Amino acid sequence: MVQELETRKCVWTGQIKDKADLLRFVVLKNGTCLPDFNKKLDGRGVYLSNSKKLLLELMEKKKPLNKILHKDVIMSEDMPQIVEQILCKKALDALNLARKAGDLVLGFEQVKESIGRGKVAFVLKAVDAGADGQHKLDEMAKDLEQWSLFDVDTLSQALGRDNTVYLAIKKGQMSSMVRLALYRYQTYLNA
Repeated sequence: MVQELETRKCVWTGQIKDKADLLRFVVLKNGTCLPDFNKKLDGRGVYLSNSKKLLLELMEKKKPLNKILHKDVIMSEDMPQIVEQILCKKALDALNLARKAGDLVLGFEQVKESIGRGKVAFVLKAVDAGADGQHKLDEMAKDLEQWSLFDVDTLSQALGRDNTVYLAIKKGQMSSMVRLALYRYQTYLNA
């Protein structure tokens, strides 16, 4: 049985997109707009394309939301930073969950060995990784998807390990969940 993708319409661009490419916000009865990425809050849900740039544009001109929802919408001025923090935390939590499940490989030598055995779905390297190590990893993982979103300190703190620079996610179901969390965070920052 093939499962169909759920789509929604972006309130700002009008584009129909897969839910994974949208951010969900809920407008409460009092007009307060909150991010609701877990779909747990009561209230009217609206979707916006996953983009910090579009969120900033929407915040400049709140009238589209007011018009669609027929009420004055109250949105925090620091909503773009709040959304960024939420998506960053979700991505780091996904990496930590993979670590707890035994599907995260840490350290340059271990990543190199796992790539050699064909057990890696994709790799992640710190944005401030050394040029020599990055070059070596690029050569080894040239056929693999590579991510670079966090600095060494952020990765080390999130994973409870000192000097976390190179990581690999093993093939399997966990890799899809981690990839989606990384994708959503990267897309928000760069779209």
